[in-house]
Amino acid sequence: MKRPINRRVFLKKSAGAAAGAMVFPASFLMPEGASQVLAHVNWKEMMKNHDLLWKKIPSGMTEAPHLGNGLIGSMIWMEQYKIRLQVFRTDVHDHADDTYGWTAYSRPRYQIGYFLMKSKGEIMDCDLRLDLFNAELTGQINTSHGSLIIAHFVHRHDDVIYTSMEASGGEELTDWEWHPFEAKGSRGGKPGDKTYGQAYAPYKEMKNPEHRVEKQEEIIAGVQDLTAGGDYTTAWKVEQTAKNSTTLLITIKNSFPDKKSAGEAVSAILLATEKTKTSLKKWRDQHRAWWHNYYPESFITFPDPVGQTFYWNNVYRLACCTRPGAQYIDTPGMWNSGGPWPYSTHDFNTQTAHFPVYTANRLHLGEALVECLQRNQENLTKNVVPSEWQSDSALLPLATAFDLKGKRDGDGRYREMVGCLPWLLNNCWLHYRYSMDKEMLKATVFPLLRRSVNLYRHLLFTGDDGKLHLPPTFSPESGIYSDCNFDLALLKWGCMRLIESCRILEIDDPLLIEWEKIRNQLVDYSADENGYMLGNGYPAPKDHQHMSHLMMIYPLYLENIDNNKNKDLLERSVRYFQPLTMPKMGASQSSPAAAALGLGNLALQRMNDILYKEVENEKLGKNGIYYLSTPCIETSLSYNTCAQDMLLQSWGNKIRVFPALPDGWKEVAFHNLRTEGAFLISASRVNGITSFVRIRSLAGEPCVICPAMNGTPRIESKYNTKLVELEKGCYRIDISKDQEVILYQGDTKPDFIIK
Repeated sequence: MKRPINRRVFLKKSAGAAAGAMVFPASFLMPEGASQVLAHVNWKEMMKNHDLLWKKIPSGMTEAPHLGNGLIGSMIWMEQYKIRLQVFRTDVHDHADDTYGWTAYSRPRYQIGYFLMKSKGEIMDCDLRLDLFNAELTGQINTSHGSLIIAHFVHRHDDVIYTSMEASGGEELTDWEWHPFEAKGSRGGKPGDKTYGQAYAPYKEMKNPEHRVEKQEEIIAGVQDLTAGGDYTTAWKVEQTAKNSTTLLITIKNSFPDKKSAGEAVSAILLATEKTKTSLKKWRDQHRAWWHNYYPESFITFPDPVGQTFYWNNVYRLACCTRPGAQYIDTPGMWNSGGPWPYSTHDFNTQTAHFPVYTANRLHLGEALVECLQRNQENLTKNVVPSEWQSDSALLPLATAFDLKGKRDGDGRYREMVGCLPWLLNNCWLHYRYSMDKEMLKATVFPLLRRSVNLYRHLLFTGDDGKLHLPPTFSPESGIYSDCNFDLALLKWGCMRLIESCRILEIDDPLLIEWEKIRNQLVDYSADENGYMLGNGYPAPKDHQHMSHLMMIYPLYLENIDNNKNKDLLERSVRYFQPLTMPKMGASQSSPAAAALGLGNLALQRMNDILYKEVENEKLGKNGIYYLSTPCIETSLSYNTCAQDMLLQSWGNKIRVFPALPDGWKEVAFHNLRTEGAFLISASRVNGITSFVRIRSLAGEPCVICPAMNGTPRIESKYNTKLVELEKGCYRIDISKDQEVILYQGDTKPDFIIK
């Protein structure tokens, strides 16, 4: 049975003052009745400034307006006499067993289909706006005979795609024609194909029944049965609302193992029809209200208008791609176009796609990932090879469908890829740390992390040097290496988090001694003159799209500017990593890594590679979606992580405000960004000087903060809050759950306004 994520937060006693810490006297405290921070943001106007506009015809997926509600979505583009409305659903994939090969062949994600409307005249140009604030596409398409006025949105709650069309001038409306995609995989290769090799090619070819179309009164349903069980249905209804105008309602339902999607789809269209007839305005307002409440969950501003537009478009795209109770963000995201990766890739993509949700205070967009791991724990156990290890271990292969199935030896290329599960559990650990939800930690993170570390324990051996070593394992997008730094970092991190979890959950686990031993006796990371290596005896290449050999720096922060005496090694490692063939993908990791070391200018340079650096095999579509043969959504979304990490970091039980600002960022501000320990932080910096920092505690966790202020900050608080200096520029604040304090510098209290 699916266990819901508990959204409660928990109170934890604050730690005492550090030895030798300086406690500032009461004269530094402000009287009760402190003012609150105000965010002066006209969200409607602000988001309007970041809308996407089309004056020329969007001619394909890389240019198309794109919409979604976290489960179903759409794209619209045009060509000569045709308007194409393509529809998507994130969780539609096959369910065959391994006799059909690994995931790409046995459980691939499927494209759904598209609708075509033919115009009377040739399409000349358009005037379209993707209204982010309302999550709607509006405008007109101009033809040689007249115009077609369009209003289009994907309802946030009802999983229905709404499109109204009105013809003017000499233009006329025609019927929408349905064109389903064939239910077959898009990955190359077939049985016996020597290019792919029998180790990972399909053993037999998948063949699903032909698509069929049924009609129930005025509703049409396109049903696709699957040989392995289940089905999915696209249902639609067209209504003429006036002489020259029509509305099209579409839904997509998915069912497994039963075949009941057709009935569910028809019912959804009937319900939407009733709602639109009763009050289209009320129905649309319900959709809009969700988005109006979503955007203000946090706010940031920085001095780059193009970058800010991309940032806020990514905030929109994140919510298009996932939601609680649906599916996590996989490699293509909402707008799957087939191609070579019709599945999830867990050696980088899944993790990176979800990193932007935590600091942005949008944890609900990370819930589907935690839910998926929770309900598929049995599959993760069955993935383990040899089978006798299944009693205590779990494994996530590089490529899976949303069921997370895939034997360790299912794809011969990646049999030694054993680090995907602990890497993905780092996301879940962050979800715990940003929410302080102990029930999630207990039910999902701890048991799966324990099993993933046990898999490593089966592989460990003691070398002649008395250290614990790993046999050759796979470093993502690279190869197989002894004492692979990727896996050493994940193993050490996993043991540290397990020990910490036992303390938090008050568990006296019999493996505590083993985890301590591994942490203390694990062989050191290999390094050379250029920094950390791939593994023992294997230098790291400079041009490499996956920065996995530097996991200990980012995103795990095991080696950092606080605890590593050889800071030069860390900086050399990050600077040497210079992805050239895939600079955009590389920037998604190297920019936050630079920010972790306080290298703001380098972090900005790498972040801007996502927007501006072009190479032959990488493309940022004109609509802002990153393409590598097919959409790979994580690289677009990662821009937000890069920006957030320059403004706020919270690893190592310490909140760092403005830790890696580039020299040119003199005017920056943010409101309600979230940190580990479940704090909401707001801050403003004017003329290169931090004006104020607001801290609000959601869980009562110990608070240590570096506010980026000169001299001792003053405090605005309703409570008898004490400020304790732990080190220069770093303070402990005694703050309980639901309390907040404001720090500022100077004798004059500034206006506590974010604008």
